[in-house]
Amino acid sequence: MLNTVKGNEEGSVLVKEVFFNRNFLKLFYSNLFSGFGQGMSMIGISWYLVDTVGSAQLLGSTMFFSAILMFFVGPYVGTLIDRFSRKKILLLMNGGAFLVIGLLSAWGFYAAYNEVMLIAIFFATTLVFQIHYPTQAALVQESFDQKHYKDINSLLEIEGQTASVMAGAVAGIALQTFGLHVVLLYDALSYLLAILLLSRIEYTFKLENLAEATPRTGWIGQLGQSLTYVRERRGLFLFGISALMPFIAVMAGNLLAPVFVNQDLAVDVKFFSMHEMTYAIGAVAAGFLISGVSRRWGDTAALVGNILLFALVLIVIVAVPNGWVFVALSSLMGWCNASVRLIRQTLLMVIVPMQFMGRLLSFFQALGMMMRLVLLGIFTLMVDGTGAGAGYLVLAGLLLMAALGVYVSMRILLHPTAGSPASAAALGTVPSQRQPGRKGRFLWLRGLRQR
Repeated sequence: MLNTVKGNEEGSVLVKEVFFNRNFLKLFYSNLFSGFGQGMSMIGISWYLVDTVGSAQLLGSTMFFSAILMFFVGPYVGTLIDRFSRKKILLLMNGGAFLVIGLLSAWGFYAAYNEVMLIAIFFATTLVFQIHYPTQAALVQESFDQKHYKDINSLLEIEGQTASVMAGAVAGIALQTFGLHVVLLYDALSYLLAILLLSRIEYTFKLENLAEATPRTGWIGQLGQSLTYVRERRGLFLFGISALMPFIAVMAGNLLAPVFVNQDLAVDVKFFSMHEMTYAIGAVAAGFLISGVSRRWGDTAALVGNILLFALVLIVIVAVPNGWVFVALSSLMGWCNASVRLIRQTLLMVIVPMQFMGRLLSFFQALGMMMRLVLLGIFTLMVDGTGAGAGYLVLAGLLLMAALGVYVSMRILLHPTAGSPASAAALGTVPSQRQPGRKGRFLWLRGLRQR
């Protein structure tokens, strides 16, 4: 009991240290405003693509081809993250998004959007997501102390999902009252605000000398280095892909949800908007509480338990096809996905050297994208005939297998053997630049087991 109280007090101190850090606050608020705009835009685009044609095929095809594009773009983005300033990448990303979304918003004030424009907006926003999250994770790992990783990830999760709650609460009303062009205008302005905040962050690219000293190879060669690291780090591949499954389920669910609400449940857009809002409320709760849960029950139990709960929720919403049940259980979807993501990301930040972080995250994103491509292809062909409920049952089955994969891989990661980490010499890393060192990462993993 005394250790628990002491741990809670230390955790409270660390949270205060993070939240009153000026650099973190600039990152926090830039994400909050831009996330709100992105959330409203994605809700609007998804609904318009389904509602205007009365079929899931256009939205499904759009998601499918955007996933193909991101599959090829993702690994290249990872090599850029590991070679160039993460702050500059974020600034360029936000600048490009401001121009594209701003121009498309301006068009809506004078003429109606056609399907090509809606698809272009969807592609642009998806590309922003693909660049933003691995770059931000690499920047956090590089710019802050290891002891703050868990609290930073939790606070950024709270921020991101708070933006989603705001987007879900406002999107339905804003779209019906003002139209998509006004929503896109706010989205564009939010990117501009993000640029102003990010430009004021004090940042030093710590890997600049290493990047310049490392022979320049193509992105395929650099991706091969990350594959070597994953292969030599026992249990990491299975953990990475299994722990990513809840996120893949959520992404595939972005196709199923509007179809499920529109056709299976036969209710209006407000239920879809409330689904997004309650999902985000659950994720916000995870940001506040999951550290305590994992501290009490252990990270393995927290990961496996949340994946199993996610699978159960998907089964229940199909078994009880009711709009209010769907909205209420969406909060558990948000809780489960956010909980798994927070534990997974903190673990990877500790055990993966920062010079591989961008490529490793992009590698797992590419694998996840491949699975999304398969699922989106299947769902696009089947949901108009079977309904979206069948798709949710497929996802529930995959989550059950993922829970087993996490359990097995965590046992391997918590019992590292000599020689299991990738060789520093083979991968061209500089041991003195690894933070923390190999011994520090093993001690941290051992600590997970003792929680």
